[in-house]
Amino acid sequence: MSGARAHEELLGLARSALARAGVAEAQIALRDRTRHGARFSRGALGEHMVLSEPLALVRAAEGRRVAEVRTDDVDEEGLVAAVRAAHDAAKVAPETDGFDGFAGAGAPHVEPVRWAEATARIDEEARASRVAEVLRRVQNAGFVAAGMLETQATRSAIVTTRGCARGASSTVAGFRVWALESASGLGSAGYGGHLHRDVSALRVDEETERAIAVARDGRSPVAVDPGAWDVVMEPPALAELVEWLGAIAFGAREVEQGTSPLAGRLGERLTGESVTITEDPLDDSELGFGAPFDAEGVPRARVPLIEGGVARGVLYDRGHASRAGAASTGSALALEVPESTVGPTALHMAGGSAESVDELVRGMDRGLYVCRLHYVNGFVDTRRAVMTGLTRDGCFLVEKGKITRPVKNLRFCDSFLEALARADGMTRARRAIPTWWSDAGATVVPAVRIRGLTFVS
Repeated sequence: MSGARAHEELLGLARSALARAGVAEAQIALRDRTRHGARFSRGALGEHMVLSEPLALVRAAEGRRVAEVRTDDVDEEGLVAAVRAAHDAAKVAPETDGFDGFAGAGAPHVEPVRWAEATARIDEEARASRVAEVLRRVQNAGFVAAGMLETQATRSAIVTTRGCARGASSTVAGFRVWALESASGLGSAGYGGHLHRDVSALRVDEETERAIAVARDGRSPVAVDPGAWDVVMEPPALAELVEWLGAIAFGAREVEQGTSPLAGRLGERLTGESVTITEDPLDDSELGFGAPFDAEGVPRARVPLIEGGVARGVLYDRGHASRAGAASTGSALALEVPESTVGPTALHMAGGSAESVDELVRGMDRGLYVCRLHYVNGFVDTRRAVMTGLTRDGCFLVEKGKITRPVKNLRFCDSFLEALARADGMTRARRAIPTWWSDAGATVVPAVRIRGLTFVS
């Protein structure tokens, strides 16, 4: 796979398969992803990973009856067979409310920059060389290194019998490193990570030094009492919560079912005035990731979801939009998340005015500095966006505006929207944090200071 137009071959393949299948109403969505990774653990380079991940989502309709077939057999013969199998299944499928045919040609989609040739061409030796330097630095600091340097190149295409034909190619490079006090994972741990289209732009050295510093400062943590604590959250911690909010709040399915905090509340204030969250899949900066169209071939749109704390928008695929009397926002997730149908892939939370995380910390007399979160559960009370989870990879006590001592991990439980209403500081700079469910998506957030976040144990 090479070049920013690598998807042209997939478009031709899908067109040919549809023509041969002879089904009047059908769609082929193709994704061909190649991933290369240098994985390291216990202080040594463990393996080079090369994965080829072809995927086809084939859908066919008979009237309003729709069926789909997923397959990794993406040669022409396999696709023709899949279209015909989907059509046979559609004949006995229940009718789909709101289905009026697959997408047509429509307007051309925007093509933001998503390709970096350096990422597509990097070889195993170059990846191993960068990892070797990471291992050396972590070992010299007295810690054990674990993590991965990964690159991927993806091409995708959507073709329908109604004339829709869209394609895109993209690259992503990701670096993750943990500096561990012990190979078992017990003791202190520090994390560093960076995501970029261009592997040559990854901040490998900077993030490695960050992981080492957090691990070094995190030794011998003290216990503190649960309760309401002022906190400063680094972007990786905040992104975990914003991503969960995306899963429970912004999709049309959750709004339609009434489980979303936005259901029946568009135009109402949900959180503080400083909070603006937008689905922005067309960002052309280094913070932009993902294809410019969705799994139904609809161009993705920039959608304000919360503006100045007020609920403004909902994300639609074609089916939910038809039932709601709205237009699709290009938010169908069928290729990425089989168990879901509609939702965000590129949530962007606006930054604030703080020049640094240190500035946020200086604004706390006594509080906690949280580097990351894990085991977050956003299903506690979705109408209020109540979430619970644990701190990890660095939690520190702040006293009189300074980070003083490491703290043992704590569990929080609070309404995220209500907590954001108590946010009184955000950094101007933001970071792209890869989503846990999609290699092609990212959540873009600043660091934030929240007053009175509830910790329960």
